[in-house]
Amino acid sequence: MAKSETNSDEESIESLDRLKICGLNKTKLKEFLFTLMDECDALHSENCELKDACAELKRNIRELEHENKILKDEKIELDMKSLVLHEVLFCMKT
Repeated sequence: MAKSETNSDEESIESLDRLKICGLNKTKLKEFLFTLMDECDALHSENCELKDACAELKRNIRELEHENKILKDEKIELDMKSLVLHEVLFCMKT
């Protein structure tokens, strides 16, 4: 187990050395990490807002579908009354 920890430590040191070669020191890495954390928080907040907006839109859709059904039922009822009145008018003419 000590051997695998040593390998892991060596890999970490090599990774840090590579970052230093790229011009990234501990301070710059901290700044970069904090920036990433802030961006992650902002994205999470935006995601939550979008989820809330989607939930509200889904509620609106359900309400509109219910209203649409009511209107369709009313139209059918009015169409039936209209047919009855047309039949009555036709019978009165003849």
